[in-house]
Amino acid sequence: MLLKPIAGLMGRLSVSAIEAIGGLVGWLAYTLDIRHRRIILQNLTFIYPDLNGRQTRILAKRIFRHFAIVLFEIFQLPFVSKKKLIERVRCEGLETLVEAMHHPRGCLIYSAHMGNWELGFLSLSARLNHSVLTVAKPIKWQLAHQWLTTLRSRFGNRVVFKEGAMPFMIQSLRAGHTVAVLIDQGVRRTEAVEVTFMGKRTMATPAAALLALRCRMPVVPIFCVRQSDGHYLIRVEPPVAIERTASLRDDINTYTHSLMQVLETAIRKHPEQWFWFHKRWKRTYPEIYPQYQVLRRRKRIKKGREV
Repeated sequence: MLLKPIAGLMGRLSVSAIEAIGGLVGWLAYTLDIRHRRIILQNLTFIYPDLNGRQTRILAKRIFRHFAIVLFEIFQLPFVSKKKLIERVRCEGLETLVEAMHHPRGCLIYSAHMGNWELGFLSLSARLNHSVLTVAKPIKWQLAHQWLTTLRSRFGNRVVFKEGAMPFMIQSLRAGHTVAVLIDQGVRRTEAVEVTFMGKRTMATPAAALLALRCRMPVVPIFCVRQSDGHYLIRVEPPVAIERTASLRDDINTYTHSLMQVLETAIRKHPEQWFWFHKRWKRTYPEIYPQYQVLRRRKRIKKGREV
């Protein structure tokens, strides 16, 4: 019940007003959200060791500011007309995407939690009058889950959820449709392959590589990045080529690594717009999150006592 009036208020705000409010909320979040501030600083120190403490804190504040603005933009999206949504986002390389979308075996577009990915996918569907099957992770808060699912379904888009999504993705691609996924978050070792990402070993989902090898469709990287004027630019990169060998396992590992390298290049250009809030390297470098290790030990001890 609370989300609709908040979203209605956001719908009447200008781009500059949202940036001003988002800046204030981002500063408050950086100050008060000790847990996520710590995670971001640990990640940044790990990935950018050449930055001094002051530079790292400045970048962390910019990250909080960016995602506070993104939150308000998402609240505003249901109230933005199709025309205004198209005007809000410029595109580069759109002809590459259009060609891929007309491939007989469909098209897989992939991105990261970077810029404003929700705005990006919606604006593409609006601009091209082309529905997309998006794969999402369910949100525990049911009201927010339903609200965001409805938002993502604008312009004829469909949403499936990560658990058990693979058959729907294969079916859509074989029917010549477009599927959109985000592949930058960590996954369990049992579901992952090890790659180098941001110069460090980590675990990544092989789902996109599996689909590419199985369905033989173009795989196109897309990034929706905020510009200095508050508008966005969707940058469509060339499809990521795949080279097949006699080893399916090696092909999956190699291709997943290639996909992640494209993400890394985009993130390094705009580090303040990537979602640094999660413990991305906890499975390969757990020592950089000492508080997480303490919590894990406590849970193990508690579980042992309960048993």
